[in-house]
Amino acid sequence: MTQRRLIKITSRTLPLCALLLASCGGSTPGNGTGTAGTGAGTAGTSGNAGTVGTTGSAGTTGSAGTTGSAGTTGSAGTTGSAGSVGPGSAGTSGGAGTTGSAGTTGTAGTTGTAGTTGTAGRGGTTGTAGTTGVAGRGGTTGTAGTTGVAGTTGTGGQVACAAPTVTLPSGNDAVVGTKITFNDNGGWCWYQDERAVVDTKANKLVIGSTASGGTRSSQAEVVIYDLATSTGKRFMLPSSLGTGTVDDHNSPALLIRPDGGYVAQWAGHRSDCISRFSIFNGTSWGAEQKVDWTSWGCPWAGASTNMVTYANPWYLGTSIYTMVRSVGTDPGVLTSANDGQSWSYYGRLMDTVQTGYVAGYFKYWGNNTDRIDFVGTEAHPRDADTSLYHGYISGGKVYNSAGTVMDSMLMDSSATSTSSVNINTYTPAFKTGGTVKGTKLCRMWNHDIVRYADGTIAILGQGRADNCGSTPSGSDPDKRMIYLRFDGSAWKATYLAKAGPKLYDSEEDYTGLGALDPDDPHTIYISTIYDPRDDTTKSTKREIWRGTTCDNGATFMWTQVTARSTADNIRPIVPKWDASHTALLWLNGSYSSAQTYALKVVGLIGPKN
Repeated sequence: MTQRRLIKITSRTLPLCALLLASCGGSTPGNGTGTAGTGAGTAGTSGNAGTVGTTGSAGTTGSAGTTGSAGTTGSAGTTGSAGSVGPGSAGTSGGAGTTGSAGTTGTAGTTGTAGTTGTAGRGGTTGTAGTTGVAGRGGTTGTAGTTGVAGTTGTGGQVACAAPTVTLPSGNDAVVGTKITFNDNGGWCWYQDERAVVDTKANKLVIGSTASGGTRSSQAEVVIYDLATSTGKRFMLPSSLGTGTVDDHNSPALLIRPDGGYVAQWAGHRSDCISRFSIFNGTSWGAEQKVDWTSWGCPWAGASTNMVTYANPWYLGTSIYTMVRSVGTDPGVLTSANDGQSWSYYGRLMDTVQTGYVAGYFKYWGNNTDRIDFVGTEAHPRDADTSLYHGYISGGKVYNSAGTVMDSMLMDSSATSTSSVNINTYTPAFKTGGTVKGTKLCRMWNHDIVRYADGTIAILGQGRADNCGSTPSGSDPDKRMIYLRFDGSAWKATYLAKAGPKLYDSEEDYTGLGALDPDDPHTIYISTIYDPRDDTTKSTKREIWRGTTCDNGATFMWTQVTARSTADNIRPIVPKWDASHTALLWLNGSYSSAQTYALKVVGLIGPKN
């Protein structure tokens, strides 16, 4: 195993209570004429103090303390000897208890501001508690007013949806943002997934590719890019494929294990009967493991090259299921119950009769929990007038879009016995001959598929606007890109753009392709020489465009990601990350064939929008 370090990675009122005043009565006179008293009569005793005002009632208004009782009348002076009657001093009035100040009413929480478009309305703030009522003299402190009820939360608007506003730099090879080169020599086909994964726990971006040319030619490689330090490390996978076997179909598919390790799976391009695997333990990639399909009939009838190609591993529950072009050139399924340490044959996904080169092309998307969706064709569009069909795997069965069981048992007893059916019996996401924006399309092919968290499903694909009857040698059909969306009841199609000329002569339907953002159903990316805003203006090289839809895919607004490029930008991918970040990757350079190319793996990393 060889490790090589990527040294430089190019470039976050209250009621009022009455107050009662007590009256004081005079002393009663003596009965006779007595000797004048030697002194004044003894003063009447002081009136009793007013009783304590009661406690202000709790709640919003503190109750007033009650009025203090009046002072009692002073006792009469005693009879003095012939003196005048000294008046007893009147008892003073007991001071009334003052009214306890009411607790003020708690201020109501303000009404939550309604959500602006896209921004959820914020909740009303908590009402300020009523202040404590001031005690009346003799009265205890009034209980504080209760807390005002918060205003209700404003109704949220829809998720913000708008095409980003960008300014491209001047000059050649302009890119929105800072373009990063992850691998200076790498390419991939588009039928092995995932070609890149984001390890959110370790904060790593993991990218697989195959080198072409130079000292690393034909090597299957993985770059592990540290998102925190913006540095990457390149690893060569321990592949037994011949060093002279350059082919982008050989690129690895990647899967993150529950223990934090990674599984890489790859195969040759119809060159042998072996599926290959390696496990990354956090430091290095383990020795190559091999699964030999020979005992399951490889090579299969029809051609000596009817051998295995591609890898598409996903979790269903705690087991890995990986779809490989294999049995009869249909997708066959391998499974591992120990996170990729060992593998066994599980069953045949389809039983489609091989037409020409293969029995169809399939793209997959899984939630790594309980479901794997797929979109497939009956053949290569060069060999047949193909359509796009959708279905999914769940609970050991295979269903069409409507949830009707098409295969009651994916697991087969052997590779020669199956309950699987032809792909053309599944739900047509787009049937050949269908019309989009006035253009009739045929010989369809698939680019990408995603099932979003809300259950909607999107597909990117293409079809020909001419050459429907055949594929004449040397022809270059007029290829158009489309977007398909399933809302739970029906598939709807939207025209996107002209795809431009073929990538190379012998593959009339090879285009720059497109990618869905698995974390954002509003966003797609395509590669084309045409400006999708008018479908007429052309660039000299294939550019990356971002499409934004705010109406569930009925229309798209377009933003240019690359401009005035001196080399093609093709085959974009967006690995699943989260709702806040995007990693957009693509291949930049020249593409002569699947076996000869001079490409770099480049991309942009950052917050969404």
